[in-house]
Amino acid sequence: MDIRIKQGLNIPLGGKPEGEVQDLPLSKRVALDVSPFETHRFTLLKNVNDFVQVGEPLLEDKSCSGRFFVSPASGVVKEIVRGLKRRLLSVVIETDLKQTPVKHEPLSLEAKLEEILARFMEGGLMPHIQVRPCMRIAHPKHRPEAIFVKALESAPFMPPPELQVEGREELFAAGLKVLSRFCPVHLVYEKGCSFPPFIQAQFVEKHTATGPHPIANPSIHIAALHPILRNDQVIWTLDVSTVLAVGKLITQGIYDTSLVISLAGEGLPPSKRGFYRVNRGVCIQSLVEEVEGVRYISGDPLTGEKVHANGVLGFYHQGVCALPEGKEKRERLHFLKLSRKGYSATRAYLFRRKNPLFTTLQHGEERAFVDSSIYDRVMPLPIHTLSLIKAILAEDYEKAEKLGLLEVAPEDFALPAFLCPSKIEMPEVIKKGQKAYASQYYE
Repeated sequence: MDIRIKQGLNIPLGGKPEGEVQDLPLSKRVALDVSPFETHRFTLLKNVNDFVQVGEPLLEDKSCSGRFFVSPASGVVKEIVRGLKRRLLSVVIETDLKQTPVKHEPLSLEAKLEEILARFMEGGLMPHIQVRPCMRIAHPKHRPEAIFVKALESAPFMPPPELQVEGREELFAAGLKVLSRFCPVHLVYEKGCSFPPFIQAQFVEKHTATGPHPIANPSIHIAALHPILRNDQVIWTLDVSTVLAVGKLITQGIYDTSLVISLAGEGLPPSKRGFYRVNRGVCIQSLVEEVEGVRYISGDPLTGEKVHANGVLGFYHQGVCALPEGKEKRERLHFLKLSRKGYSATRAYLFRRKNPLFTTLQHGEERAFVDSSIYDRVMPLPIHTLSLIKAILAEDYEKAEKLGLLEVAPEDFALPAFLCPSKIEMPEVIKKGQKAYASQYYE
């Protein structure tokens, strides 16, 4: 199937990464970031000053015995970072620069599904597999009815999936074959793609996609190919780096820590922008130097999280970008002028810059909703954006379910939030709504 959308927006951000993939040496400090798993409670399996190997379990999920979060590096546990109410945020490891792995017995690609799931559990792959609806992580008791592999990127600055797979084609093919043992696998890549591992992939149903961002969001693919109609459905979503990790864990018995990321943004010098092969959980300080007046973001500019130079790459993130901090005050009576210095996605101004400078300035504060139609211009999913947001804010989850709560993810609301004249953090609203809904209906 060819998935096409017209609603969306490609934001003309400057400072795009270019060039070939460069290898970076392993940083002295690496961390297992578990901040995205705020609804989970963990059993800490290692203490400070304990030695660990790559792929060795550091944490066990209390809600699912045997579902481990494993070490991305070999070395000594240096620090256990906690947040409010002592919630576990990360485990910092001082690396020994050897990357000694825990080696499991390789499995056949035809192994029983129970054996494959057990290997996923002990090998630390379950947290990498996200489950729809409500953006949970994979559970061994809940078998998927469909698996979606995202083999394209449309978010600003993110590295093309081809860079992840290049030179590792056999692992990618093995990962797809293993996943196909569970249920139909849908591989979605960009229309016009000529990358052999994608267009010649076996054991999967291949689809193409074309259109502006957010065409790469799995929600778009699921809505077109296997819509979510009930809350008891189980659909796995993976990116190509996770497929590679599946292939390596099954065929070689080793947890894959290699990841291609991008460094981009106008807050970075041109010589620093590009694509780099790094270790998962790499320290931001080993990638960029802290500069005053620049905000660093782990992930893409629309859905990423603000980090300091001493922070680490997020668990699901594949890039770091830098944007200049906005210091100027909001322009007075700007709506009465014919031109605008910054960027406007609407036709509010007669003259607009082709290459505007983006900063972190929001140009206003949170206020009441003004216009509902503006959000649907960039929302390709068959939902009414504002009605869903209001239902969640009113904590009417039964109505929110009917309006499409099960079909969406927080990332699907990044563009509506970008355009929002009311400055409402819609992805955060969706995240809280799905968290509350999941607490009622799921384990």
